[in-house]
Amino acid sequence: MNADKGGPEYWSEAYALINIMEKGVGVGEDKGATAIGTNRPDVLGSAHDLSDWRDEHPVA
Repeated sequence: MNADKGGPEYWSEAYALINIMEKGVGVGEDKGATAIGTNRPDVLGSAHDLSDWRDEHPVA
């Protein structure tokens, strides 16, 4: 990503979302949607946000 359009500054928000997903995955297995301490918001929420970010910041 650093070699693409905009360099690291352009991608910094994407990196931040990826870091949140990795932190969520690091918790371990999925605890379920309603479980206390679930990792779903970190993993799935950030994945959705990253998808939205990519739609708003196309690289062609």
